[in-house]
Amino acid sequence: MTFLSKLVVMSSALAVISGAPVYAQTAAKAPVQAATAQIAQLQADLHQQTTVAQNARQEVERLRAELTLKDELIALGVQRNAELYAIASEIADKGLSKRSLEPFVQASRVKMENLKQSYEDRLREARVYDTTLAPSVQARMEQDLAKPKTDGAGTQ
Repeated sequence: MTFLSKLVVMSSALAVISGAPVYAQTAAKAPVQAATAQIAQLQADLHQQTTVAQNARQEVERLRAELTLKDELIALGVQRNAELYAIASEIADKGLSKRSLEPFVQASRVKMENLKQSYEDRLREARVYDTTLAPSVQARMEQDLAKPKTDGAGTQ
């Protein structure tokens, strides 16, 4: 090797050695910045997924409460249907159709109309309407209405 070639090798080696820390620091910063950005993105994704999961849990709880009320209304409907059937059977057994009332109209008209009104009242009471509340809601409302109301001074 000639002196000139040795000098070129030495100067390039010296340049590499003297520039190595600067290059190493620059090269090391790039993966750290990429990892930091990836961590921030993952944390944002985690926050979003946590929010979605919390909303889903709240929706499930709301639907469970709604389902419980619907189940109560179905049970109430089944019970009232049985009551209505019993009332209708009782009416049929007593023969209170309009045709069967005609012979007795003059003898006991008031008694028969009172009996008819009684059956109509029982039927209306047992019927399930669109506005019928679930038994648990009805009981809660009755308890709230039964509590004495007080004004700000503590008097009723």
